Amino acid sequence: MTLDARRLMTLAIPARNPAWSGRETMLYALAVGLGAAEDDLPFVFEDGLRVVPSMATALAFDDSWLDAGGIDLRRVVHGALDLDFAAPLPASGEAAVASRIVGLGDKGAGRGGLVFQESVVSLGGAPASTVRSTIFVRGAGGFGGGAGTQFETAPLPARAPDEVAEVATAANQALLFRLLGDRNPLHADPAVARAAGFARPILHGACTFGIACAEVLRRFCGRDPARLARFAARFAGPLHPGETLRFDFWRDGPRLGFRAAAAGRNAPVLDNGFAVLVP
Repeated sequence: MTLDARRLMTLAIPARNPAWSGRETMLYALAVGLGAAEDDLPFVFEDGLRVVPSMATALAFDDSWLDAGGIDLRRVVHGALDLDFAAPLPASGEAAVASRIVGLGDKGAGRGGLVFQESVVSLGGAPASTVRSTIFVRGAGGFGGGAGTQFETAPLPARAPDEVAEVATAANQALLFRLLGDRNPLHADPAVARAAGFARPILHGACTFGIACAEVLRRFCGRDPARLARFAARFAGPLHPGETLRFDFWRDGPRLGFRAAAAGRNAPVLDNGFAVLVP
């Protein structure tokens, strides 16, 4: 299959109004690895409950348009995420989500096609988060070139990192994360994973992204969601549930660069990552 550029660039994605309660807020925090330390309690206990900012990806998530766009879900993996935060999300509420396809990228015949999607999550009529998502469709290139807006990623410093950290993932983490809405069997069914070329199910890119966001919150934001103004990363390779992520961090004023690898394989997982911090 190849991407149908005209079909996708004219596709109308229906607006949505996702609602969530403290239960979903706590489930998201647990699914991205918070809760093991006492200091994580504000994200997993209803008294003064805080929201991990990257939960905006779960609220914006909607793959119901893939069929209408001529895209096979089994060929889809995440390419990148880039989030702007105008205001912290409340522990419970209802949002208005407006999504659109803003551009396409062509990696060439027999290779991948890229779909650039933007979703604005609004509360009470005011934007709270903007989610820019790059979707990589395996084998869907060769449709004739790019179109519209293509999201850029930021290079990392050439010097040695300022800080290094390791974060373990759980063997059942993908099964927990899929309860938030992304039921792609690639993350649960070994047969589907093998058919896609993976030895076993892989962790959702959005989950790995959320784990990175949680680590930045812990390490650089004093666990205060209001201190994170932007968070972005490119997905460089798969992570299997149960593997350990090794992070490299670079400080540059209010901007923090990062990347992550599967520690046991020394294999890149996240790259070109950055966060913009509020003092």
